[in-house]
Formats: sequence, C-alpha cells, structure tokens
Amino acid sequence: MLALADFAITVADARMSAEWWHEKLGFETHTIGGPRGHAVLVAPPGDRFLMHLCEGIEPVEPGNTGVAFMTDDLPAQVARMVAARVRFSETIIKDGFGGSAKFVDPDGNLFWLVGAPSEFVRRERSRRAPEVRSPRSVRASPTRRPHRRKAA
Repeated sequence: MLALADFAITVADARMSAEWWHEKLGFETHTIGGPRGHAVLVAPPGDRFLMHLCEGIEPVEPGNTGVAFMTDDLPAQVARMVAARVRFSETIIKDGFGGSAKFVDPDGNLFWLVGAPSEFVRRERSRRAPEVRSPRSVRASPTRRPHRRKAA
C-alpha cells in the first residue's frame, strides 16, 4: 500500500511559519522528533495530508507552490482569511468550477483556494483520517527521508 504522507514548502523559519498557519487558518502543528524536533508540519485539524515547513535546506523561492485548498463556500472563506489579515495576490475569480483565489504566506509562497460543490468537499472530508487526540509530536520512521523540495 502507498499513501501520500506530506509535501514540503520551503520557508525561512519553520516555527514562525507554523504559528502563522495556526493563527490565520487554525492549522494544527505536528513535529517529528519532539517539540524541538527535526521536522515541523502543519495541517487543517484532522486532515490526512501534512505540509512540511522545510527550513534551511533549500533557499526560499517565493512563488506558486501549486498547492490548493478547497472550500464549499469560497466567498465566506476568503472573508474569514481577509479578516485574519491573510494577504491575497488574487481575489476571487469566478469560473465554471466554483471559483478560485490565491493567497500568500509570509515567505511569499503562493497557495490556491478553490471553490468546490458541498457534496465533493463532504466526500473528501470523509476520507480524512480520524482526529487524533494524542500528543502533537510523533517519532520519525527510520526509513523516512528528512526533506523534500518545494512543490512545483
């Protein structure tokens, strides 16, 4: 069996970036190797995918990550993010698929926010791993590769 574990986004300061994701979007922070561990990862609560905030391996190259987050209420999600002072490089663009917007993290990494029908979002949410109420730190597998390059 094979499953996607995480994807890496290059940042200048992983812990500061994790705090931004938590403050602005409510993401949970996970570390590999304890609270001061090697890898800092973030994800929406209960999500099955983790975003590895990769610090110090590659230079930060601001721009389009190709990473998209979906919502079934794009205008309301954009309004919440604007209220949280998230910077948008592109406001809502309406299209035949539910629309999109683009936002930027403190390092200039650009992310997509796409609108999707509620039934699709519900189905995808049901595929998430059950919420874990264990400690926020996990141990690294000895076969795990420590770093990946920023998604293109």
